[in-house]
Amino acid sequence: MPDASSNKQPPAGDDRNLVIVDDDFVNADAEDRLWLFWERNKENIVRGTTAVVIGILGFLAYYFWNEDRKEKIGEEYTACQDEAARKAFAKKHEGEPLAAVAYAEVGDDLKKANKLADAAKAYNEATRLAALAGKSPALQALGARTRLYAALARQEAGEAGAEDAIAAVANDTSVPETLRGFAMLTLANIAVAKNDPVKARKSLDDMDKKLRADHVWRQDKDSLVQSEPSLIAPVAPAKK
Repeated sequence: MPDASSNKQPPAGDDRNLVIVDDDFVNADAEDRLWLFWERNKENIVRGTTAVVIGILGFLAYYFWNEDRKEKIGEEYTACQDEAARKAFAKKHEGEPLAAVAYAEVGDDLKKANKLADAAKAYNEATRLAALAGKSPALQALGARTRLYAALARQEAGEAGAEDAIAAVANDTSVPETLRGFAMLTLANIAVAKNDPVKARKSLDDMDKKLRADHVWRQDKDSLVQSEPSLIAPVAPAKK
């Protein structure tokens, strides 16, 4: 393994030369670095991801409500204030876009309550309802969002296969860039938590290669790299 005190510099033009490692991380092990990174950035991460996700759902809800605002179905949707009402509404109006929105809201509420298994089921149902309602760009975006959040709920619950489901969203070019980027960033954070910098670096490199240069998650990606020294030049796994 290369000596940490070596004076070798990365090749010219390599943007890793621009990364400054915080002194607090120099002597910390992987677990401590992850804890420090979370403690320093948790408010920004939570606030940033929540704002984007709520914004997407809010836009979709408004879009579908606006489409149906002159119809009785729009009034029924607006009157739904709890899980039971939303589920009943979705069952009654299966095939309508707002049925998918209603189930997405059920999933969000269950996830907030930490009922992860139930949340994943609700998101899966929302994905099914979105596909049933049509193929408009807004419906496809809603389906991609609930598909990703079903995988995230499963991952948080520790279910096997959840990481592969997140990766499937990250690699699906039909998914909106904002959601693909969030999936890639999530995979990088999962890899860091597992002390696998090579896999984390691959997910971050995918963000550079497959997303626009000014994608919405760029600042979060750069913050992760700057706060985790192992991502600057991860050591390749030893050959067996």
